[in-house]
Amino acid sequence: MDVKDIFLAQLNTFQENTWFVSLRNAIDGLTEEQANWKPNETNNSIFEEVNHLLFYNQRYLNRFKDIPNERNTDDNTFRNKAALDWNEAVQRLNTIMVEWKNVVEASDSDKLEEFAPELAHLTLHTTYHTGQILYIRKLQGSWNAKDGVKG
Repeated sequence: MDVKDIFLAQLNTFQENTWFVSLRNAIDGLTEEQANWKPNETNNSIFEEVNHLLFYNQRYLNRFKDIPNERNTDDNTFRNKAALDWNEAVQRLNTIMVEWKNVVEASDSDKLEEFAPELAHLTLHTTYHTGQILYIRKLQGSWNAKDGVKG
């Protein structure tokens, strides 16, 4: 297994349950009301978690593709800066994650070796926030255990 295979396996966890629940499965079926729910004001909502994932996955995708990012002047990456509704945010996240998989598949080994530390951190970061999303769903009672991994 080479570095490309490893990153493709990690990126595949967006779409498919493996040892843990996929991000796609974690956000599937949520209403906007559920996505905006917070257990208290000190925690993020699922929608805020998705905004954060949109921000970082898009920025790193741009870097990987040698596209300059706009300077970020706002330190709150959980904010819905694009004013997307929930369905638009889910669709945009899906598009970004599919594009990630496509660009990694099309990349040569030199590019992947150069970007390996950032891509490794990014996939771990996405997995971490997927776990937070599941926890929020469990707190609000919107998670069905049958949607989890079987093992």
